[in-house]
Order: sequence, then structure tokens, then C-alpha cells
Amino acid sequence: MTYIWILLVVIILLLGFLIYLNIKDGSQSIDSKESLRDLDKAVERQEATLFDLTKDIQSFQDPLNKLNRYLSGGTLAGKFGEWSLEAIIQDIFHPNQFIANAEVIPGSGKRVEFAIKLPEGLLLPIDAKFPSGLFDNYLLAVDAKDQQLVKKSKDDIKRHVQGDAKDINIKYMQSGITIELGVMYIPSESLMQLIDSIANLREEIFRDHRVLIMGPNSLAAYLISVHMGFRTLALNERAGEIMQEFGRLKKEFLNFGGSTEDLQKRADAMLKAVNEHATRERQMEKAIKNMDRLDS
Repeated sequence: MTYIWILLVVIILLLGFLIYLNIKDGSQSIDSKESLRDLDKAVERQEATLFDLTKDIQSFQDPLNKLNRYLSGGTLAGKFGEWSLEAIIQDIFHPNQFIANAEVIPGSGKRVEFAIKLPEGLLLPIDAKFPSGLFDNYLLAVDAKDQQLVKKSKDDIKRHVQGDAKDINIKYMQSGITIELGVMYIPSESLMQLIDSIANLREEIFRDHRVLIMGPNSLAAYLISVHMGFRTLALNERAGEIMQEFGRLKKEFLNFGGSTEDLQKRADAMLKAVNEHATRERQMEKAIKNMDRLDS
């Protein structure tokens, strides 16, 4: 009988343990479901964040694409070059020292973007050129590692730059109005490096057309040296004026020295006259005293 009770107790304990396990598994299942729901929500939030980030990247990419299209267009890219050139010139020169959109050759109708007024009365024409489309083709060829296409792109740029230099020489340079020199401004240091890498291109253009090719850095340095010429000339002119004033001062000083000497001579003569008058006065006093003694 005791064994039966012990067996019943064991069975009851086993049933209780099994019920406990079932209840625990149920709660773990509920927890697992809740965890899965939380995970799904977190994934949805991350997806939303990634979607927003993709939109932000796209919104950032659009202006870059527009800028790339803008700079790849011939006329619009030229505007970019003009703005860059204008900023450099205005930063160095006073407005009365240059002419914007200048008709260098009267009656020609051809206007250079800027002409610097040089001290000798002649003009220095500067025109901005930016073959950005050809430069883009070169960059694409380099990325594709197509050597034949790279060579073709460089040849296209060379021909374009030579043509621009010829135009500057014909349209904006004339003896007696401009100096025997023009400047082609390239508003990209990367493109300038490419032009410099083309053998003898800059030397040929200067020899054949008397045109200097300059990027932002070299043009700024060159124009600063030109501006220093303005200041040196102004200083020389001021030095001449100072010497003229000094000459006038020297003349006045000599005149003043002469008048002082004349005044001193007059003062000496007056002093001599006073001395003579005093001597005569003493002699007259002596004669009067002698007459008084004779009367007594």
C-alpha cells in the first residue's frame, strides 16, 4: 500500500513537471513570437532608413549630373570659364584697369572677354576657352584603358586648342592697339596638365600665334606681375613729382639764402651808420663841453 502511495506521489510529481514544461514551452513560444515581431519591425525600420538614404543619394546625384551636363555643353561650359576669369581679374585689378567684353579692333564686331589696359596705352586680350566635352571623352577613354581612344582624344584636344589660339590671334590682336601677345585662359588645372603633356603644344602655339595658354594658378601669378608693373610705374611717376617739388624747394631755399644774405648786408650797413652817428654825437658833446670851459 505504501508503495502505491509512493507511486502515486511520483506520478503526480511527474505530471506536475510535465505540466510545468508545457507551460514553460508555451511562454517561450510566445516570447519567440514577440521577438520575431520585434525583429520584423526593426527590419522594416532599417528598410525605411535605407530607402530614405537611397533617396538622399539620388537627390545628391542629380545636381552632380546636371553640373556634369552643364560643363559638358559648349556654350554653357564657356560661361563657367568666363565667370572664373572674371573672378580672377576683379580680384587683382581696379575696374578702370580692364575692359569687359571689349571690341579690340574697332568695327570688327568681335569682342574678347577681357582686355587689360597696360601702362603704355596698349591692351592685353584674354579669352577663356573650355573644351570640356573633349576633356570628358579623354577621361572616359582613360577609364576604359583604351589607348587608341586616349590618343584620339588628345589629338582632338590639340586641334581644338590650336584653333582657339588662331581665333584669338585673328580676332583680338592688332598692332598699335594690343601688345604682340594674347592669353588663352583654361579654367581647369586638370585640363592644363593634359595640355602640358602634349609635346610642344604650348611652344608651337606661342611661336605661331603669339598666344599664351594659362590655367587659374599661372594666370593669377602672371596678372599679379602685370599689376605690379602698374604700381611700379605709378611709383616712378610719383618719384618724378617728388623730385620736381624738391627742385622747387631747393630754388626757394636758394632764394631765401640770398635774401638772408642781403638782409645781413643791410643790417651791417645800418649798424655801421648807427656807429658813425654815435661817434659824431660824442664829438659834438666834447665840442660843447670845450665851449663851456672857455666861457667860464
